[in-house]
Amino acid sequence: MSRRTPRLQAPEGGHIAAPDGEENTMPRIFGHDLLAVIAAVILAYAVGFIMYGVLFTEMWMEMAGITQADAEGAPAWKMYLGIVMPILMVLGLAKLFKLTGKSDLMGHLTVGFVAWLGFAFPTLMYGWVYGIGYPLGLLVMDGAHLLISILVASAVLLWRKEASAAAAAPA
Repeated sequence: MSRRTPRLQAPEGGHIAAPDGEENTMPRIFGHDLLAVIAAVILAYAVGFIMYGVLFTEMWMEMAGITQADAEGAPAWKMYLGIVMPILMVLGLAKLFKLTGKSDLMGHLTVGFVAWLGFAFPTLMYGWVYGIGYPLGLLVMDGAHLLISILVASAVLLWRKEASAAAAAPA
């Protein structure tokens, strides 16, 4: 026996399932569940924290020419801007997935890789090509950080997508 789940009109023309007749007002961002977007932002940020703040801190500081005194004397307000980057990245990825119509894991990972290869990595390369004191190792580390962050965010954006799409489909 199948029971139709009431549907609510959501932004971007999507639908949000309302289980048991209760309203579910979880917003969607470019067709992606808000919780998935938030999770993607947090995990993308965590990739950078783990790489630069835990695993490769000394290597990164040495390649970047940063001393402990430099790090301690850096303006604190700049650290708060760190969350802006993964927010913009995840919103951009969500829009790319909507524009390309990709809604499976391989589609998301492919679009994410192309975004990294075509936009993120070449932008990083400017610092290495034209900058003074930007070593190749730092370019590789920064490029790996962005690639891993983008692929993680691309995969996480699928979370709750299939479940909410199935719940929104007519029974």
